[in-house]
Amino acid sequence: MKILRLTTNVFKGLGKNKMRSFLMMVGVIIGIATLIVILSITQGANKKIMARINNFGPNAIMVHSGGGKMRGQIRGPSTVSMANLARKDLQNISSIEGVKIVSPFQLKMDMPIKYQSQFTTTTVMGVMPNWADAWKRGASKGDFIQTEDVELLKKVCVIGQTVKKELFPDSNPIGAELLIGKVKFRVQGILQKRGASPAGTDFDNLVIIPFSTASRRLMNQPKYIAMIRVIVDDPSHLKIISQQISQILRRNHHLASQEEDDFKLTSSTQIVKMIKSVSGTLHIFLLLIAGLSLLVGGIVIMNIMLISVSERKHEIGLRKAVGARSKDILLQFILESLVITLTGGILGFIVGILGVKIMEWVTNMPAVVSWEALALAFGFSFIVGIIFGVQPARKASRLDPVEALR
Repeated sequence: MKILRLTTNVFKGLGKNKMRSFLMMVGVIIGIATLIVILSITQGANKKIMARINNFGPNAIMVHSGGGKMRGQIRGPSTVSMANLARKDLQNISSIEGVKIVSPFQLKMDMPIKYQSQFTTTTVMGVMPNWADAWKRGASKGDFIQTEDVELLKKVCVIGQTVKKELFPDSNPIGAELLIGKVKFRVQGILQKRGASPAGTDFDNLVIIPFSTASRRLMNQPKYIAMIRVIVDDPSHLKIISQQISQILRRNHHLASQEEDDFKLTSSTQIVKMIKSVSGTLHIFLLLIAGLSLLVGGIVIMNIMLISVSERKHEIGLRKAVGARSKDILLQFILESLVITLTGGILGFIVGILGVKIMEWVTNMPAVVSWEALALAFGFSFIVGIIFGVQPARKASRLDPVEALR
């Protein structure tokens, strides 16, 4: 009953000064809203990152020619102009214990392709038939690249969903002939949709052709291979197998101990490490901003409540005179602080969700609002209420009733 009576007094006291109560909440509202937005965007970004990692493959190693190129924080693809991987490298990598698939491919980016009056640019890959197993991605319609296509240097291709949308928006492309550069190719299949690559590029803006056709007829690179995709049996062996591949390539390429690698290896663990190192730093920075907002909000609450204690001396003295104990006064003011911060937390959570939805709509950035965010909002609100409500409550509880009534 005592708690109920105190709570009723708390709401009555706060209701008498609505504007002051709201101003005390503002700092908490801003801090909690910021926290919700940060956590939601971070979780959404992590979800997107994991989708990209799955696209890359948790048990895959990419071997790049020429050291590769940096695209943001992720190793971008090596094109035929950098190709320096030999057939011997391919054979030696295939013989490593624990290696399941070795799939070489040639690659050229921003190649012009045309169908009738439609024109676009895309990435062209020359692949072997086992590319589909290496990437777990075949043709959704029609046929993928066959062994016969490679052996006979056939001018056939399989196009990605983005290419299909741009060149064949309202028609079936299978059987149609398009120009890649200046060479005619017949479309024999459409690739399964995949989304973004680990480097953040559109992995559906892609045209697949036979490896031999790419090397000899289109990209003029019959001697070397641009990239090799290696699939291992056990993802836990990625590091060991990567080291073995590195040793083989250094030996085959006759590199002295002081010379740098003329190739680059990328695995899913490296991608996760690079992305998390960047996103983790940004996440900490943003959380510090949210924490600073809550700290400022707490200081504002404490200062306004200290002023409130001075204004309510007569009320406090009167309550003590009719039998209220110091701990009752202490509890009342702590409850006031908690009501303010918890209400601010609820409002901040609502504002944060609205902010997340607006950001999703404006920037198309993924975000995930979870129960952890709600729990943190209430947890931080409770902590701020307790920490910054204690000093005003102690000051109120220690007032002398005679002095207060005077």
